[in-house]
Amino acid sequence: MLREIRIKDYAIIDEMTLPFSEGFHIITGETGAGKSILVDALSIIFGKKSSQDEIRHGAEEAVLEVRFDSASHPNGGMLLNDPPAEFLILKRVLSRSGKNRAYLNGSLANLSSLKEIGSNLAEIHGQQEHHNLTDLNWQLNLLDAFGHLVSERSRFDASYRIWTKLLKERSDLERLASERKRQEELLQYQLSEISQAKLHPGEDEALEQDVRILKNWEIVVSMAQKGYAVLLEEEGAVLSRLDEVGGFIENIDKTTVDAGQEKELLETSRVHLKELASLLRKRLQGGEYDPNRLQAMEERLFVIQILKKKYGSSIEAILSYKKTLEADFARICEDDARLREIKFQFDQAETKCRKESEDLSKKREETKTKLERRVKEELNLLGMEKTCFEIAFSKKALSESGVDQVEFMVALPGEKPKGLAMIASGGELSRIMLALKVVLAEVDPVPTLVFDEIDAGIGGGVAEMVGKRLFKLSKSHQVFCITHLPQIACFADHHCFVEKRESEGRTIASVRELAEKERVQELARMLGGVTITPITLRHAEEMIEAGKVSLLKRPTGKDKSSQS
Repeated sequence: MLREIRIKDYAIIDEMTLPFSEGFHIITGETGAGKSILVDALSIIFGKKSSQDEIRHGAEEAVLEVRFDSASHPNGGMLLNDPPAEFLILKRVLSRSGKNRAYLNGSLANLSSLKEIGSNLAEIHGQQEHHNLTDLNWQLNLLDAFGHLVSERSRFDASYRIWTKLLKERSDLERLASERKRQEELLQYQLSEISQAKLHPGEDEALEQDVRILKNWEIVVSMAQKGYAVLLEEEGAVLSRLDEVGGFIENIDKTTVDAGQEKELLETSRVHLKELASLLRKRLQGGEYDPNRLQAMEERLFVIQILKKKYGSSIEAILSYKKTLEADFARICEDDARLREIKFQFDQAETKCRKESEDLSKKREETKTKLERRVKEELNLLGMEKTCFEIAFSKKALSESGVDQVEFMVALPGEKPKGLAMIASGGELSRIMLALKVVLAEVDPVPTLVFDEIDAGIGGGVAEMVGKRLFKLSKSHQVFCITHLPQIACFADHHCFVEKRESEGRTIASVRELAEKERVQELARMLGGVTITPITLRHAEEMIEAGKVSLLKRPTGKDKSSQS
């Protein structure tokens, strides 16, 4: 709850610090005394746009600061990414230079952070400022909370998160599948081109060798014939002369008995030369020059060269690239299978999600009727018997809240139903908000409520009933109300008085909490105007005493008698 507000050099406030407690707070004062300054200051702290004109004349800066219990916020200090602190302190510094600053627990912050936190700390109703309750998502959340649909909502939310995750994965895979379609066609073409070539490692080198031989066929045959002739056919052929050399070495061996090494070398030479002759004869007997075979080999080499330019510098590199292509193609096939699996899971998740959203919609429809009836009862008590309240339902695309879009609609006498944000009358709208707040008190998470202009156009018994409803609401919330009516003020736990005075030629507004006797005087002023008579004072005392009786009989949610 709000524990303290500090204002310095703002509007006609010089410097003021005001502490607060739980319960029902009333703020009163003469017309023009500056009662709404507190509301305006709170709005600015919560991120409302400000103007340099709001800085007190003669000052360079205005400082606006509030202190809340950290427990006032559902997330406590965790919203600040820090351990929960004892308090949440929000601060705005308005500067004539235009360099305004915002602080959160002493650290610089942006306005969006203050707005987010402020919307969870307090709601301001009045001057067309109604924050959360005009937000359609907030209205839906309150409807669910009123109908005790939290478990159903949580169950649906879990299903929805699974559905959205699968939806994203399916969309990503479908997008990739479209891209892969072109990639797959290229992969298939490349794999087909490489596979059809039926390459073998070292094939290009062997072909190049054979091509060189065929291109120089006549030279090769001529040289082979001459070599063979020198070895075997000509007179004085090498092998014949080698036999002659063998005879010489044999004689040496007979004489010396130590020519074994020469004999061995001779025999080795004879074997090698015979093998050489055999190879030359084989080359001569290998066939004739075949130009068709040469053309075929050159064409084969051309195909290999084309593949090298595309896929690698060697046959080995091409075959390695082929393995990469096969792996990529297999991955594409796996992704296709994954897409089929995801589509199946997505269809199942969507079916479950829609079923749960339909069940949730049915329960919301039932809750709608109950909430409409309860709010209408409250409006009757607040003197708005001819005002109609209804909850408009419409369908939307599946979202985290289901398929329902709800809007709280109000039809003032003689008017068509309008959304809360479209109601022009600040006083009537504030009372409508009060009715909603009373009905939704147990499920509304915002701890602090501020009502301004709630007494516009009412008086007498209706004003007293408004006071009672505000008092009842203060059982579960910290409530602030700016009012001119003693029928409302008499129910307060705390009564704050705003007064305006002159000091050294300057107008200064100040706020203080009234003591018991001062409350009697203030209510008497509100009752009787300028002249306060003993009768007026006695009436004021009676109203306060009646209010104390209400304090002793503070209603509970089950106390039906307190609603009348």
